[in-house]
Amino acid sequence: MNKNENTTLDTTAAPSAPRSSWTDLGLSKPALDLIQKAGFLAPTPVQAEAIPLALDNWDVIASAQTGTGKTASFVLPMVEKFVGREGTYGLILCPTREIAQQTQATIELFGTPRGVRSIVLIGGINMRYDTQALATYPQIIVATPGRLCDHLDRGNIWLDFIQTVVLDEADRMLDMGFADQLSRIMADVPTSRQTLLFSATMPPNVERFAQRILYEPKRVAIGKPLAAAATVEQHLLWMKEESKNRELRRLIREEPGSIIVFTRSKDMASRVWRSLHSRCVYDATFIHSDRPQDQREQALADFKSGKFRILIATDVAGRGIHVDAVAHVINYDLPLEPEDYVHRIGRTGRAEASGKATSFATPRDRRLLQQIETLIGKPIPADFADQIDLNARSSHSPSRGPSRGGDRGRSSGSRSGPSRRGKSTR
Repeated sequence: MNKNENTTLDTTAAPSAPRSSWTDLGLSKPALDLIQKAGFLAPTPVQAEAIPLALDNWDVIASAQTGTGKTASFVLPMVEKFVGREGTYGLILCPTREIAQQTQATIELFGTPRGVRSIVLIGGINMRYDTQALATYPQIIVATPGRLCDHLDRGNIWLDFIQTVVLDEADRMLDMGFADQLSRIMADVPTSRQTLLFSATMPPNVERFAQRILYEPKRVAIGKPLAAAATVEQHLLWMKEESKNRELRRLIREEPGSIIVFTRSKDMASRVWRSLHSRCVYDATFIHSDRPQDQREQALADFKSGKFRILIATDVAGRGIHVDAVAHVINYDLPLEPEDYVHRIGRTGRAEASGKATSFATPRDRRLLQQIETLIGKPIPADFADQIDLNARSSHSPSRGPSRGGDRGRSSGSRSGPSRRGKSTR
């Protein structure tokens, strides 16, 4: 059928019948064998709902918290569709380099043993290597929007035969200013494509963007949108700004297990690492977008392997951290966006495991804290590390600024999408 430019977004809900076994999802035996080998005992709710829809060629708009297994929700159907085919048919767009590499690892787990090849196009890598990889015509391309547009501008890649497009963490990509790049990419892929959009939040800008690029999508909503995991024990410490390093060292001494420390800026991440190092805390490393790609990869690998117990990260770099055994998240600075608070503490308490999240707050953070507590729907239990007067007027409050670091879009302007399209038979 033909699509009109102003087609209303159909938010038809996915079937609610529970599927408790991988064998219920319509996957092939080779796929089921690899899933069993990987030790995945049962599908998560988002996997149980999204995989059958993707296999049936529906457009899907899915909202689910981090740590719910959404990557496998689109990787497994793509591998099933592209096994034994030559050429590039799948495109996965990710907000950061780290998320792109995590996605690539999932494809290697389920696709490589079946002959499905994929490449990653991200910043920090010589373009020549990208061009050589593209010449192999992998079945799936994983990319950040900015890097993919660089290749489109140079004529290094054509998207004429793409059949499935995935937008992973769409809210984050739009928040980072990738609206123009995403619209340009979606205009370059065939109109008969299948589109799968995954997003932790569904604010109006994501809904509007989805309306432009999806056709009669099935909606998958798992849990309360952007809810903090019930398995995370949240706590707040009021203190003076100059007390943060002291309290951080105390928590590091007292708390066992791996720790992620989030800061508001790249400069602060480096400063916190230097402060710990100067106090003989040597089992810490840090990542932010100004570190070379090989150093970021090594820092993440060392944290995951346990070589370093503590990882200091900014919000954008930290969004790509997928480690199941993180025991404690410490918000050295409260985030400027309340949604980032939920994303941060979502690094712990994953897959129904318990975790802790401790946030440092100064009197100037009162407005940010109020916004966070409004979003999560409850107050965060608090104690005082210093004697401070919360009723005193603060000289200034932190303002929301545009800089977040990482692979950024060139602008945050028009969100107009491609023309509507005809749809192949489902």
